[in-house]
Amino acid sequence: MGKYFGTDGIRGVAGEELTARTAFALGNAICRLKGKARVVVGRDPRTSSDMLALALSAGITAGGGEVLDGGVMPTAAVAYFVRQLCADFGVMISASHNPPEFNGLKVFDAQGCKLSERQEERAEHWFEEYAFAGALQCGRINRIKRRGAYAEYLAGCAQADLAGKTIVLDCANGAAGVIAPRVFRMLGAKVYSFGCRQDGRHINENCGALHPERMQRAVVESRADAGFCYDGDADRLIAVDERGEIADGDKILCILAQELKREGELKGDIVVGTAHTNTGVERYLRERGIALERTDIGDKYVSAHMRKRGAAIGGEQSGHIILARYATTGDGILTSIKLAELLRGGALSELARVKLLPQYNVSVKVADKVRVLGNEYVRGVIAKESETVDRLVVRASGTEPVIRIFAEAETMAQAKGAAERVRRAILRAEG
Repeated sequence: MGKYFGTDGIRGVAGEELTARTAFALGNAICRLKGKARVVVGRDPRTSSDMLALALSAGITAGGGEVLDGGVMPTAAVAYFVRQLCADFGVMISASHNPPEFNGLKVFDAQGCKLSERQEERAEHWFEEYAFAGALQCGRINRIKRRGAYAEYLAGCAQADLAGKTIVLDCANGAAGVIAPRVFRMLGAKVYSFGCRQDGRHINENCGALHPERMQRAVVESRADAGFCYDGDADRLIAVDERGEIADGDKILCILAQELKREGELKGDIVVGTAHTNTGVERYLRERGIALERTDIGDKYVSAHMRKRGAAIGGEQSGHIILARYATTGDGILTSIKLAELLRGGALSELARVKLLPQYNVSVKVADKVRVLGNEYVRGVIAKESETVDRLVVRASGTEPVIRIFAEAETMAQAKGAAERVRRAILRAEG
């Protein structure tokens, strides 16, 4: 990670860690990476998104680039329009699943893929040195004329209609609210939706992928076939079956991988996951002749490994699922459509019968992530506890000032015990 970029773009509290100056610098740097760059710009409805979009656009146009403004749209829509409009870059302004006061800048290349770390380093090199085009060479801002094309594309990805199916959608008061209900109705489903407010002040608050409790009740009460929870920029999905039980990204990965193999579309019989992907997934796939290959945490690493290996599917436990046939990045709405299609063959609860191992996650807020993780005492405790569980992952968050601890074991007591002992060691080192 660089000075500005983390595991998923640039992120922080708007006006504090993430300022208009940073957004301007990024936009201007993009014009150094490619002269007269055409840049698709989208955003979620956070209150700070307009401010950052204006600053970003000013940086791009000051450098001689052209802005193709998409307004409020999901992250995957930005990647889609980059390819469709032959743009050079795309920038999504969103902090994804983070609280309303946070915001972020996610950058895509001309193929609709997240920037590589080398490209991020090149961009950061120009953050302190602006380039200004002449008065008659400044770029312009143009609106994307057919924003509805993305909804039409998603509906076209479905291989069967959803007539007779009842679907509940939780749009997290984010970007999904402007498109997901529409797409499911286009496919013939009966739709109940909530979390569609666009005021930006309630994005991800007690709703969406991080808070599926309301969805669990809503699906049961409405006797729906399934419920789908998105996050602020709709790039992740958590599903709820007809019984009100949660199917996270790990289970979704298994369901869709098995279907791809049945269709003969699972290239190389491989699936790409991360260090957090449940060992139960690995066992489930192995029993069906499918190999799980792991990467670091972060959908950009999953995507890069998928391209390297020619994999058809990859994803994260958090619900970022990448389906290479249709998209270059995680697309929660697309993933929910592909899951909903399968409901014609059986209930989601039947499809999601994957035995997962207990996992325990806890985060610790720290002032200096690098210093704490380099502490000799902390490293010793991590090494010791790693021997007591199946897997233990301790890492610095790329989006927040916290250290994340993940433990997986045959019992929850084992997993929780190991993670909590590491947590206490971190607190001791933090002082």
